[in-house]
Amino acid sequence: MENEEKRMISSYEVIQSIHIGKKEVVFGIDEKEEYPFLVCDCTYDNPLSAEWVTDAVGSDDYLEAMQIFTDRVQEQIGLMRAEQEQFKFDMTPFTIDDCIPDDKNDSIVGKVVVINAEVNRYEYRHSAYQLVLVDGGHGARGGRGQAVFGTSLADGKHARWERYDVLGEIKPEKMPDWAKEALSKIREQEKAKKSKSREER
Repeated sequence: MENEEKRMISSYEVIQSIHIGKKEVVFGIDEKEEYPFLVCDCTYDNPLSAEWVTDAVGSDDYLEAMQIFTDRVQEQIGLMRAEQEQFKFDMTPFTIDDCIPDDKNDSIVGKVVVINAEVNRYEYRHSAYQLVLVDGGHGARGGRGQAVFGTSLADGKHARWERYDVLGEIKPEKMPDWAKEALSKIREQEKAKKSKSREER
């Protein structure tokens, strides 16, 4: 344990952090600073998945800083609850039984795949966060890499996953109605983008 590297943000040692929803709320201490207690948010949604520090607040009052920390955690919990309330469907995670098993050598580009729920943090271990329309990446083409890029059917966000996290293509009979509707909207948007880019040429 002694050789464990301390996590630092600037000169502050991180002593507490809670990652919930889209942000990690961080509490750090540097007793040499005028304001020895730091509270900030960290996000990782950038191409390098690097730590991005925002909304940093310094304080010389431990309890004040801890109050800010816990308030921010509560805010993230509230945002996650609100996000999940919009999904008015069965949130039971999909399993391998709901999939056509993934053959890592086959292309999955253009297919709706199921991401293993267990790779997500607990607040995201629901069916809403598992269905992805794959559109690229070396891992998506079979046998050449791990990166799989696609659009989440639940929220329309484009992101990266790893091929080893793909359980397989969703069986047509297991595809819920909400996902079918989302898929047709995404495909309509893609068609509109393609026709617009042709017009611009």
